[in-house]
Amino acid sequence: MNIKDRIDILASFGKDLEDICSGKVIDDFPGFEKIKAYNPWFTEENVRFCLNNWQTELRRENLEKFCASYPISDKLSDFCIAIVMAGNIPMVGFHDFACAFLCGVKIKAKLSSKDNVLMKWAIDRITAKSTELTGRIEHTEERLADFDAVIATGSNNTNRYFEYYFGKYDKILRHNRNSVAIITGDETDEELSRLADDVFMYFGLGCRSVSKIYVPRGYDFNKMGTAFQKYADIINHNKYNNNYSYQYAVMGMNKIEHVNFGNLLLTEKKDLSSPIGVLHFEYYDNIGNAIAEIEQQAENIQCIVGKKNIYEKNIAFGETQMPNIYNFADNIDTIKFITKLCKKY
Repeated sequence: MNIKDRIDILASFGKDLEDICSGKVIDDFPGFEKIKAYNPWFTEENVRFCLNNWQTELRRENLEKFCASYPISDKLSDFCIAIVMAGNIPMVGFHDFACAFLCGVKIKAKLSSKDNVLMKWAIDRITAKSTELTGRIEHTEERLADFDAVIATGSNNTNRYFEYYFGKYDKILRHNRNSVAIITGDETDEELSRLADDVFMYFGLGCRSVSKIYVPRGYDFNKMGTAFQKYADIINHNKYNNNYSYQYAVMGMNKIEHVNFGNLLLTEKKDLSSPIGVLHFEYYDNIGNAIAEIEQQAENIQCIVGKKNIYEKNIAFGETQMPNIYNFADNIDTIKFITKLCKKY
């Protein structure tokens, strides 16, 4: 199986996702209701959004262009990489899997219990596309063994465990990150509507979800509050509502000043990470100071959102939850990591 074959398989899987999104029946697809039953955060809307984004990225011409930049071997390798996957949003571990698959290495994937239906189906669907893949790709929820290197994603707490357990291996270890937005005060209604996507999509559970905004001192939140009613129905999701209601009660009892959009609570706080149902904000007097603070926390930030030309590293409003295949988590090139190790071993 050469690189062209592997690209063909991923492109075929992309077509499967396209068919699902268009309503065609895929016999082994578990179905949106079963996926949601195992994890209530994985609503049909969110899963469809995820699958639609991936079906776009897995088109053959896109994969060919992506792989052309790397010294990927045509041959399959006996090098084995373990991938410890998170489960905070649907198929969050798929990018690591796809990179390893394209490199032609053996894969041992440790699935998160939060994403053990959709991700398991994806891996099984891809593996079934060629008999040459039999025995080369495994998935489990148990402890991993017999591998050469590891990519592991988890919280700050689990990351400390990863450092200990995977200490002797070549590795990529990822910890908690959050995303922020820089607001100037002259955003259009459309830009604020797209910011709502960055905040609310996947209920704010992803590292690419905006959890804090920087606003000019004296900023009027009314226009933003109107735009954020695009997601007014999110409050009807039981788990989200429970979190929102709890945070509202805590703020009330502790007399914490906040802005209430009815579906989101905004409070002034320096922390990058905010609870579900809450968005932190921080005032700035000079936008340069806000940018300087963001740069100081670069190791804990995944995406920076803002108007064009505000900051060289920012992305446009509404684009955080639509990463392309070139967007490596924590800006660590996964394919470069794997291909380098294949030569080493």
